[in-house]
Amino acid sequence: MQISTDERDAFGVALNEATLHGVELDVQQRVAAVTLEVLTLPESGPAPPDARIQLILRPVGRVAASLRDGSWNDPKARVVPFRVEDLTAVVDSVAGLNIYGWSFIDVHQEEIAKWGDRLSLDWQAGPDGLSHSLCLFQESRQHFDLLVWFDELRVFDPAYQEISISEFLASGRRWWEAFRSHDPRTRGRGLASLRRSDA
Repeated sequence: MQISTDERDAFGVALNEATLHGVELDVQQRVAAVTLEVLTLPESGPAPPDARIQLILRPVGRVAASLRDGSWNDPKARVVPFRVEDLTAVVDSVAGLNIYGWSFIDVHQEEIAKWGDRLSLDWQAGPDGLSHSLCLFQESRQHFDLLVWFDELRVFDPAYQEISISEFLASGRRWWEAFRSHDPRTRGRGLASLRRSDA
């Protein structure tokens, strides 16, 4: 699977301020499932009542994570090791918060440079499954960083109907464009846009 620079940037838009709900990893099949609630709008009509999506990543070549008892910028925070079998439970214990920053795809080099010396988990499967990466994090009473390397990515809705990559990216872009234009469909998400007079 090829991900262009434009698509990588569009993923950043589509995933920005998404809520992380869970991560599952099948080590035998080398498949990861990431469940997120995203900011999305159709071409017309209201926002969907259930905005969860699931990213299916395969084959997965590596999973690196850092779970620390402290804030993201505390170099002395205790690193909490865990087994790959415990990944879902660990994510469940810290999940439910937004991810943000506009960059989530293929930023592994920058991320590993920040916390790669404080790994809780570094599972590696083989020479393939390393074409791309997905970066996630959660900041609660503990800080959690996660990188999943993969070759292919697919997107599914709550009914497990596949959404094309192009439509998924367009839906995220529509939400942010609507947000900037003060579209009432984007209200109630805890985000505030500058008034036009303040811009």
